[in-house]
Amino acid sequence: MTAFAACLFAFAALISAGIIAASWRRHGKRALSLRGELKACPGEMAINWKSIERRRYPGPFALRMDRAVRPVRQNTPAQGLEWPGLALAA
Repeated sequence: MTAFAACLFAFAALISAGIIAASWRRHGKRALSLRGELKACPGEMAINWKSIERRRYPGPFALRMDRAVRPVRQNTPAQGLEWPGLALAA
């Protein structure tokens, strides 16, 4: 099984290397020319940032006043878990 997993890993590595090489062939010239294009660009660009203030609102359970509050379950170690059919097997 280990040899099979190693073969799968090697196959995946070869496929990944092929995809990376194809991507470099397809986009490599444009990526290398991007730095020159940015240096040749005479204009400026102004970027304005806006921030949004976020507030924490109560969850939907706190907004509904008509819901009754659920009682908290108390599982004591003496009570434990009861499996269905356990009494029948004994």
